[in-house]
Amino acid sequence: MKSVESLLPAHPFRADQYLQTVQEQQVRMFGDIPFDKALDAFSAYMDAQLLQRGAKGQEDETFLARKHQAMVGDAAAKHYFFQQIRDFLRAEPVYRRTQYPSYYRSLEEAIFEHLYGFGPMAAWFREPTESAMVNGVDILFGVPGKNTKELQPYRFDSIEQVEKLVRTLTLKDPSTQVNHKQNWTQVDMLNGTRVTIFTPPLSETLALVFRQYLFRNYSFEEEAKMGTIPAESVEWWKLLSRLMLSMLTTGHRRSGKTTFLKVIYGARDPNLDVLTVERGTFEAHLRRDFPERAAHIIALRSELDGMDSLFPAFLRSDAHYILVPEIRSQEVWLAIQSRERADGWLGSYHGQYVANIPLELAHLMLEGQANLDFRSAYIRAAQSVDVVIVMGEDEQGKKRVLEVHAYDYDPDTESFTVTPWMRYHKPSETWTFHDEIPPQLLTRLRQKVQPQLLQAFKSEFAALASAFPMGMEETSVRRLSIGGGKR
Repeated sequence: MKSVESLLPAHPFRADQYLQTVQEQQVRMFGDIPFDKALDAFSAYMDAQLLQRGAKGQEDETFLARKHQAMVGDAAAKHYFFQQIRDFLRAEPVYRRTQYPSYYRSLEEAIFEHLYGFGPMAAWFREPTESAMVNGVDILFGVPGKNTKELQPYRFDSIEQVEKLVRTLTLKDPSTQVNHKQNWTQVDMLNGTRVTIFTPPLSETLALVFRQYLFRNYSFEEEAKMGTIPAESVEWWKLLSRLMLSMLTTGHRRSGKTTFLKVIYGARDPNLDVLTVERGTFEAHLRRDFPERAAHIIALRSELDGMDSLFPAFLRSDAHYILVPEIRSQEVWLAIQSRERADGWLGSYHGQYVANIPLELAHLMLEGQANLDFRSAYIRAAQSVDVVIVMGEDEQGKKRVLEVHAYDYDPDTESFTVTPWMRYHKPSETWTFHDEIPPQLLTRLRQKVQPQLLQAFKSEFAALASAFPMGMEETSVRRLSIGGGKR
């Protein structure tokens, strides 16, 4: 028999809250004060308040800085504006009858978001999906469980409203401001949202792409929970991360490459110093996502033409290894040179053809290096990669580790092998394993890794390969010759 307590609601009924909700809905739909009139009245009220305090109205630098902080998510700055709106409505109660757009939850929110926030995009921030986009005045939200975006039934009032949003977002940092020379930029909000902005003439019209990194628990347990890896492999991944091999995640955009790198980093010794190097904007945010390790993280940012000078900085930083969130061009030099100083670099790359990765990295090394010998570059690239992890995203937006391969350079034959370690099978949604460790790699591990750690890794690997074996046709090892140096 059910108890009386089980039949009662979880929270007591509040008649006052119910009446307030009904009244707000009535005002939102049937209020007799136009929204634009309320916005003008509040703007005039704010100007008067600021002038009274000795400021220069809403163009005052302090006010603009607070406006920027509120937009990027500073709670104190937002509270200031909401308090000003409440004071205005108390002073001018007639505006409580303002009819406002239905995508706002309250009149206070409507006034704030329309004048100082994201306008109708505020609806996405309340219940964010992985991504959203403003294209001109149109608004699209990512569809949960799908790799697509859906056009919303509301839009910005004008392109000028979008331009004002861009100006506020890029106000504080001159390096993020767009102009006739710089037609795209990125802004990182305090909640982790990354906003990429494209402006004419690079784009036909203003376009803003919002990415919300919903992944917060950077652990292999969480990756298994999300279906990125099998639960049975969690301990294997932890041991693999601690071997301090040079590891590269590859795959198309949105495949989870950077997130997986951060998970690997999270499984490594927290006392090791790491240097992150990025081009243009900070995206890895290790210091933000691993605050307990912040003292061991040095984050550097450089433009492409400054990459050459960063390796001496790495040497002087005394870091144990380097993390390059995205290798697109000359960043490859930092990864490869760091390997020649210490093991364990981490990076991501957009290539997916595993046998070609050392070759592609060699071509990147040659960009802007006309005097560099191609064969030497190919050898250095092949020597510098130990493990490649191929990532993918399915139709439902789920990230998967599709393949894992071990690389092994043989100086006697000037060739390298690619050995499959792990493979995902889409029809059955399962993974298989092959526990062959290439000979040169195994020799290095025996020389540099504690015997207990190496034995634990080998035992865990053998158990996975026994429980989930690859078929004979999947276990073949590919050997690729460096060749005579033809490009």
